[in-house]
Amino acid sequence: MATIFRMMAVAWAGAALCLPALAAPDASGVKPGDEAMTCEQIATELAPYAQQMQPNIQALALSQQQQMKGAREKQAERQAERLPLSAMATAGALDPTGASKRAYVAAEMAQTAKERSEDAAAANSPLARQADAQRQQLAAQGEQMQGNARLQRLMQLGHRKGCDKK
Repeated sequence: MATIFRMMAVAWAGAALCLPALAAPDASGVKPGDEAMTCEQIATELAPYAQQMQPNIQALALSQQQQMKGAREKQAERQAERLPLSAMATAGALDPTGASKRAYVAAEMAQTAKERSEDAAAANSPLARQADAQRQQLAAQGEQMQGNARLQRLMQLGHRKGCDKK
């Protein structure tokens, strides 16, 4: 049940599918008996909205997992590449001629430039563009949902009753 509220909170926070028209007796989304609804009843009524969001959330989560995996692999690679730089820095500190320090500074600058280039390439990768598009789609879906008075009412009821904490 709390999962439904978390999914809806994602949409609310900014997460482009059309929502079904759920009949509400008035423009405020209030139905008779709302105040007596249990968390389970609220979750049941929220379920169709959550189901509509689920494909977009899952697609974005998969893209983000792939990006995180790539970032972890890149971090491990960079640690291995930077290990020799530590030895060069130590040598540079002990070398009275300064030649070792100049070599270290040049190697550090080259490594930093390489990492910046890799970071820029990762930010422009097809996976990054896909994840950005998925975030935008989820945000558009959330914005659309914010216009649904009944959904707003259910979210407010759920929050007020503490359903999002169970």
